[in-house]
Amino acid sequence: MSTSTLLNLGTRAMFASQAQLQTTGHNIANANVAGYSRQDTVLTTVGGQYSGAGYYGRGVAVQTVTRAVSAFQTDQVAQTRAQAAADSTRSDMLSRLQDSFGTGEAGLGFAATKLFNAFSDVASSPADPSARQVVLARSEELASRFRASSDQIEALQLSVTEDVGNTVNTINGLAQSVAELNQQIASTRGSGQEPNDLLDQRDQLVNELSQHVQVTRLEQDDGSLNLFIGGGQSLVLGNAAYEMVARADRFDPARVEVAVKVAGVERPFDQQSLGGGTLAGLIGFQNNDLSAARDQLGQLASTLASEVNRQQSLGLSLGGTAGDPLFRHVAANAVPAAGNASDAAGNPAGNVALTITDSRALQASEYELSVNADGSFDVLRRSDGQRSAGLVNGAEVDGFRIDFGSSAPLAGDRFLLQPVGGAAQSIELALTDPKGIAAASPISVTAAPSNQGTGRLNSVVIETAAATPYGSMTLAFGATSAGGGRDYQLLDSGGSLLSSGTWSAGTPIRYDGVAIKIDGVPAEADTFAVGPTTFAASSNGNALALQGLADTAMTLGQTFTNSYAQTLSDIGVRVQSAQSAATVSAGVADRAKEELGAQTGVNLDEEAARLLQYQQAYQAAAKILQTAQKVFDTVLSLGG
Repeated sequence: MSTSTLLNLGTRAMFASQAQLQTTGHNIANANVAGYSRQDTVLTTVGGQYSGAGYYGRGVAVQTVTRAVSAFQTDQVAQTRAQAAADSTRSDMLSRLQDSFGTGEAGLGFAATKLFNAFSDVASSPADPSARQVVLARSEELASRFRASSDQIEALQLSVTEDVGNTVNTINGLAQSVAELNQQIASTRGSGQEPNDLLDQRDQLVNELSQHVQVTRLEQDDGSLNLFIGGGQSLVLGNAAYEMVARADRFDPARVEVAVKVAGVERPFDQQSLGGGTLAGLIGFQNNDLSAARDQLGQLASTLASEVNRQQSLGLSLGGTAGDPLFRHVAANAVPAAGNASDAAGNPAGNVALTITDSRALQASEYELSVNADGSFDVLRRSDGQRSAGLVNGAEVDGFRIDFGSSAPLAGDRFLLQPVGGAAQSIELALTDPKGIAAASPISVTAAPSNQGTGRLNSVVIETAAATPYGSMTLAFGATSAGGGRDYQLLDSGGSLLSSGTWSAGTPIRYDGVAIKIDGVPAEADTFAVGPTTFAASSNGNALALQGLADTAMTLGQTFTNSYAQTLSDIGVRVQSAQSAATVSAGVADRAKEELGAQTGVNLDEEAARLLQYQQAYQAAAKILQTAQKVFDTVLSLGG
């Protein structure tokens, strides 16, 4: 072996050890850098040199520098982080939504109870102006609380819209950075070596991107990474990034939706296709939780206002006139989709009108109406996906009627139907004169002076409007029935029979929308005069009916206070479920990150040990050079 061979061997050994020291130092320096993967220097043995005595080794060579990477675990980190971000975002927004619905004395249920109690006070003193004024004050307080809750919901909507816009901008910036790194990586790989630090930077960007929107990765032969979102829509292809946009929803301009620009055309995403990430959490909260809360609040407002106004219209004011509405709110709304057929001025060619027909049947939901080729239409209830197909103009669905306007919608047109969505935001006091409170019943009932029993009038309530004006009538009681009650007849002014039956204690006698409740026990031949009220200030029948609305099933078989409690319960369940999901998904994401770190992260203790090992190897290689130098000097001295 020549001296030069020994020198080369030592040089290679020193260079290899130096490379290992440099890589180890690089690992130590970047141990706390997010996304950094541990790197290793790969060495290979240099081919031996032939001699008559065999092959002599020529040392070592640095083959490459690799990074610790696990494609599967990297994907797991990205996917679990996306889900955790979506769950956390929804949980945070739901907690804010829960604050929009007051509880206890700050709640709508308490305000409604105060209104019903005010009606009770009017029933006790129908002519008392102060009691009537309290009804107006309590009505305004209830309407104000509805509006306050609605305002907080709409403030959340504005927050969602702003957050979606900011998130989309962040996504676009990260996608552009990934595209730029793709270009650098593709050009750098032409050298035949992996640009490890650039690959780490790109993986970290993709990881950050996954927090905002769930992405699918597909690596290309040139090392570039293609990213897809929304079930296959390209976000990054090679060195090109597609732009996402936040825009007004096609149905409801007050809401936001996201789309991606492809060849100048904006393609909207379906909520479910977004998968995970902050963006999916925001859009899901808007379309599901926030929309449901808006509709539940609107359902309560619309039903309460309609029922109070209906009962108010059945009574008489102090002036003896039929009661005017106590509340007013916007009518049900039908919003045309942006893609509907339009006229020359750009306005929708067809229109749809909604009319509330039965407030007690209203659902807390929005609906999608789509017009078929034959002119019929289908209606999809968004809350549960129930579809009513083949409907025609004038059809009724869930307490509201659908009518086409003067210009019928065309095939393919779509509308968002909001029968209750705007009620809470717009409800307000319509009546300002306390005299207008219709406390009196249009019908009065007076016991005959000659009655022998203990029967006396408890209340007379108009439950529904009569088909014809009420005239004078007589309620006459007869013999005791076999069941223990007492037979009765209701006769008109001419003595003709209008109605008959058996009275029992606690059960009202009903005829043509009138409910007469008698306390005590009427005797046989006792009579009561029934006729139009002539002095409204002394009648309290309709005030009692208004008070009775507190215990009346208004919303799908529930009283107002029970319905509000159910709404609070529903939101509470959503909050708890979201918090639980956020906790679980955050734990899964943390574990995935820890597992990736265990495989690809830097262990400083191990690196310190390697540092000593490579330092000793470097010193030993230096000894080889030192020995080669001495051998060379010896050869020179022999030649002298």
